[in-house]
Amino acid sequence: MTTAQATSGTRRVRPGRVAIMRTAIALMGEQGYEGTSTRDIASGAGVSVAALYYHFPSKLDLLREFLYEAHDVVTARLEREIEAAGTDPRAQLDAAVGALIASNLHDDWAQLAAQVAWREHGRLHDPDRRAIAAKRDHMAALLEMVLRAGMAAGDFTTTEPREVARVLLTLCISVVEPFPEMGMPMDDVIELYRRFAVALACTPSGHAGQREAAVASSWGPVGR
Repeated sequence: MTTAQATSGTRRVRPGRVAIMRTAIALMGEQGYEGTSTRDIASGAGVSVAALYYHFPSKLDLLREFLYEAHDVVTARLEREIEAAGTDPRAQLDAAVGALIASNLHDDWAQLAAQVAWREHGRLHDPDRRAIAAKRDHMAALLEMVLRAGMAAGDFTTTEPREVARVLLTLCISVVEPFPEMGMPMDDVIELYRRFAVALACTPSGHAGQREAAVASSWGPVGR
């Protein structure tokens, strides 16, 4: 049974907007956007094509709504976890990394959803792509805030907090790509990426931009 079938199977009694979206995103994660038809989605969710169109006028509208909601959920979680970590910048950075990684990896559906968010956002029309980019910029700004607090406290030595924040965000939101080959449980990945974050936070001046270019060439643009 695929993830999409398992997801839809638990919601056949009252299939609605959320069930349709979850089924669609699971299918897109497994088969790709182009490989997933509206009939596939309707069948997986146990609804008619007409019912699907009642909730979502098109497959692209469904993708757009998912991306908006997903970024809002992750941003809220990131803000909440940073605040809950208290005033220590290192603890805040650890919390931020944990929130971002867990958002991508915490279960099978989250991993499929993260694949869709990472590789399919470029399909949106320009205004929506810019809106998603703005949401990612806001996440980067939260990380930059933590880095600047650490610089002021003497915990972090970078002089390029904005660039480091962008690199760190890219690493965390793209983790779903290498995760299957890493052979680690999520908690170990979080600890590994926390060490990466501290190393980046203490990257000498001039090196963060080089790291960003390397990450971008490997994984693609952040929201652009």
